[in-house]
Amino acid sequence: MFKTFFAALAVTFVAAGASLAGDAPLTEDQAKRFVKTLPALEALRKDMDAEGKSDHMTVATQPKAGEDFKPYSNAVATLKKDFPADHARLAKAVKPHGFSAKEWGDVGDRVMIAHLANKMQEEDPRTMEMMENMDRSMIDMMPPEMRERLAATFAMMETVKNAPAEDREVVAKVGDELDEYMETETPS
Repeated sequence: MFKTFFAALAVTFVAAGASLAGDAPLTEDQAKRFVKTLPALEALRKDMDAEGKSDHMTVATQPKAGEDFKPYSNAVATLKKDFPADHARLAKAVKPHGFSAKEWGDVGDRVMIAHLANKMQEEDPRTMEMMENMDRSMIDMMPPEMRERLAATFAMMETVKNAPAEDREVVAKVGDELDEYMETETPS
């Protein structure tokens, strides 16, 4: 199930982040409105896949060592910079839900990071502990490609570990809807 969740999360990121320490608390209304935007963005995601833009988006939104994991806000920034017409489509799709493209990205980061934290706690609470206790010197012995992926995973895990309890509590209220969406969007 956890692998399925991460696969679905990756699919969602292609379609698309407040900083985790944002000024205002995440509200249940924001989380609900964000979840309602996801199906509306499927046509954009599918068009970008068909146009060969997905690989570029995947690279741009991957977690990087030393950076906070901000998949949605990074996706919005990449769309704005590299695919302005698609950015305009995103902005148009999220506007009826009360978001600008930037606000949608910021809320998306908080919702999905809190959801990841909740899922990890629910499905395998030892995952974070195992990652923290891993001997980092072993990473240096791995092939470069594997090192890069592991560094990205550590960056993501660090951000997820620091998901605010308040965000996690709010997002738990929309967790079932997120799971339902993710399960319908998971590639076979």
